Amino acid sequence: MIVALVAAALAGLLLTTWELEALRRVRRQALPPPPRFPGISVLKPLCGMDEELELNLRSHLAMEYPCDWEIVLGVRGAEDGAYPLARAFADAHPERVRLVVQEGEPGRNPKVNQLISLTRAARYEVLALTDSNVRVAPGYLAEVASVLASPGIGLAFHLVAGVGERGMGAVLDNLTLSSFIATNLSASTRFLQLDNVMGKSMALRREVLEALGGWHAVKDHLAEDHVLGKLLRRRGLHAGLCPTPVQNVQVHLPLRHFWDRHTRWLMLRFLASPFTTLLEPLVLPVLFTLAAALLSPASAAGWLIFAAAWAWQAVMAQVSARLLRGRGFRPWQLLLLPLREALFLGAWVRGATLRRVAWRGNRLAVLPGTRLAALREPASRTSSPPPERQLGSR
Repeated sequence: MIVALVAAALAGLLLTTWELEALRRVRRQALPPPPRFPGISVLKPLCGMDEELELNLRSHLAMEYPCDWEIVLGVRGAEDGAYPLARAFADAHPERVRLVVQEGEPGRNPKVNQLISLTRAARYEVLALTDSNVRVAPGYLAEVASVLASPGIGLAFHLVAGVGERGMGAVLDNLTLSSFIATNLSASTRFLQLDNVMGKSMALRREVLEALGGWHAVKDHLAEDHVLGKLLRRRGLHAGLCPTPVQNVQVHLPLRHFWDRHTRWLMLRFLASPFTTLLEPLVLPVLFTLAAALLSPASAAGWLIFAAAWAWQAVMAQVSARLLRGRGFRPWQLLLLPLREALFLGAWVRGATLRRVAWRGNRLAVLPGTRLAALREPASRTSSPPPERQLGSR
């Protein structure tokens, strides 16, 4: 048993090293300038007051692009917590920013419902969208235009770098984005040529979206980004990964946030790609070596192997974080890697069985392929849905 655990840990360490090399290649990719610069509408669906929301919006104003572009903010209604800030922001920058209130609810995915209204109001040929908790670099639009100009590319998307961590949940989540999500996505795209789209930031031409069936084709799916990737492949198109990450701002989020987010994400991955998701515990080498050491607590070799695996994962996390965001984590944050892996394993187990979410009081069942359906509850249940299942920016 101990030998099997150490072997699994070694396989995980080799796998994370291979994935880190993929991230390094993505970050060093040089993009040629696009043959032309199309007009771009940046769609920004909002839902409540994310941390540092105004700074996130201001980063979009700082984008540098030689052709026409606009920012279209969206809210579900004037009662949304983000509405006053969005209204003030649009009024302060009328030459660049507009605010759109959602019209109707054609589907069960609240983000896609907003995107339908935002796309109807957008003026330009290319539609880029970023989540409300995302911050972008000045060259964001030029990079999108370059990737979309590549032959066979129908959609551009970005890696995500978690930044700003102070609270325990934010630290663990940003460690996961750096040491697992970004490297895994880089390897699947760069080495395996898979179209695993991450929808926190993506862009596509309006004509491509219409050819896929528009947003209505994904309005009843929770993982609309994954479904868009599948629809692209059916059309003979692919998703292109942009080399510059966007920033996912997470500052004071509690530990419960990490658990809620990753149980939800793992549920989505189990429903969208069950086979590959079953293999995800392989990239938890610190946890495997800890288990091996606990099975033979008197063995110094077991604890040395555990310490070596922990140190190696810490180095991988630091290198990955510096590639993604230009700086690493603090030493005390790296001490949390065993806790991160333990909670991730728990979230993996929970995600395998989780099949429901809630949106503003509406309980929804999540079916295979991440399709959403109404969830019938017993009449005796009158309590409000738990906050961890509320969907905002994924």
